[in-house]
Amino acid sequence: MSIAIESTTLADHVRIVCTGMFSAKEFRPLIDRFFELAAAAGRDAVLVDTRNITGREPTLAERYDLVVHMAELQSTQKPRIRLAFLGYEPMIHPERFGDIVASNRGAVLRAFTDEALALEWLLGRKS
Repeated sequence: MSIAIESTTLADHVRIVCTGMFSAKEFRPLIDRFFELAAAAGRDAVLVDTRNITGREPTLAERYDLVVHMAELQSTQKPRIRLAFLGYEPMIHPERFGDIVASNRGAVLRAFTDEALALEWLLGRKS
């Protein structure tokens, strides 16, 4: 697999750092793993740090598919697991296409380029 993940369980969330070359085919099953790690840790908040993902940016179709998959998984979680994605543009879509798709699907996830803002949103507190 060209994308590796490393997770750390913190007091209020799970932090997952992704490293490697982007591949939608490889990233999709990792999404399932994000939810598994959060559930195993007993946390309902996950920060996914994609700043070490390189290569081509996802197409709009790939972004749509990945976010729909996340929304479907999220809808089965009790409690619902919140996801904040941290990365750089253009891996994080400049117009936050994924956020729009997530909102339309009722999902609780957002993408950020600023870690403090990501944590503020994810944990519901001011940094």
